[in-house]
Amino acid sequence: MTHSITQHRQRGAALVVALLFLLVVTIIGVTASWNSSLSLKMSTNMQDQYDSLQSAEAAVFATVALAGDVDDDPFRDRGDRINPFAGVDPLDSLNDPNSVTAEVVLANVNAQCPTGGWSVEYKCDLFRIDALHDKPRRARTQLSLGVARRLNKQQAGEF
Repeated sequence: MTHSITQHRQRGAALVVALLFLLVVTIIGVTASWNSSLSLKMSTNMQDQYDSLQSAEAAVFATVALAGDVDDDPFRDRGDRINPFAGVDPLDSLNDPNSVTAEVVLANVNAQCPTGGWSVEYKCDLFRIDALHDKPRRARTQLSLGVARRLNKQQAGEF
């Protein structure tokens, strides 16, 4: 008779141990799932940031690549010395639906060239290229690059 009472109590203990084991396994599973979800969000954000940076860099380098082009040279003087590039996007002529807006700003006219002492006699026009890539609610990158165009003596007003 004592044997059946002990066996009955052990069944209750086995049930409690099994429930505790299931609780621990459930907590571990939920924690692992939450960590995986967080890691996925973090890697997606990093990918969006890299894509945005690469798009802004591509816009800047595409603008620089147009230098010297007869029709689309973004650094060509258009007559207005205060803001010669107002409202002009140098990448507008490209047929790319995913293009990024790039803006060329004339920062300084007839300035000293930003090079070593060997070119003291040369003057430069200094430009700034601003590119902005924006994925709403995901990533935003603004990139600026300075460009110097060396002027010959006629362009600099020296004869």
